[in-house]
Amino acid sequence: MLRALAVIGCCAVWLTACSPTFDWRPVAFGQGGAAGVLPDTPQSQTRPVSFEGRTLALTMHSARAGGVLFALGAANLPPEWAGDAQARLRLARWAMEALYRNAGAEPPGPDIDPQQRFSFLGQGPQGPVRVEAQIRVTADEWLEAVVIAGPDDQARAPVGDFWLSLRWPGGAGTGVPGGLPR
Repeated sequence: MLRALAVIGCCAVWLTACSPTFDWRPVAFGQGGAAGVLPDTPQSQTRPVSFEGRTLALTMHSARAGGVLFALGAANLPPEWAGDAQARLRLARWAMEALYRNAGAEPPGPDIDPQQRFSFLGQGPQGPVRVEAQIRVTADEWLEAVVIAGPDDQARAPVGDFWLSLRWPGGAGTGVPGGLPR
């Protein structure tokens, strides 16, 4: 009995030493009240993104835990897009397709709603990756939440905590746990 407890204790210590630390920290992103959590101190970077002749300043807040990258991003939209639902839909679709292309995957067809959470397999610098993302384009903001990881890393990480914490403007979350559209 004592020997079994010692083996269990050693295994628990070993597993804890090999597991990444998830020190969830609240992060507000964008101007409209979007918020989520990241598993470590966020790093922030703003880069220009060209879309339909406009340059948008996309700020991404990201953190890694183990082999998993978590990111939350936002960019303000031109004021004239507030009344142009088609321009906002084109931006959401373009942003979704860019995530697919950046991971070497074929973007989905036009019948997929780019503002619903989606997941796909792609290729990263170190091999296969699973990308999970959700994009929201409001009257004045482009918002993104993204998780990128090797399949094994993602299976071990508490990715669900990230999605459950996510709040979009207006208080909407990402939906039911486990309800990931494909």
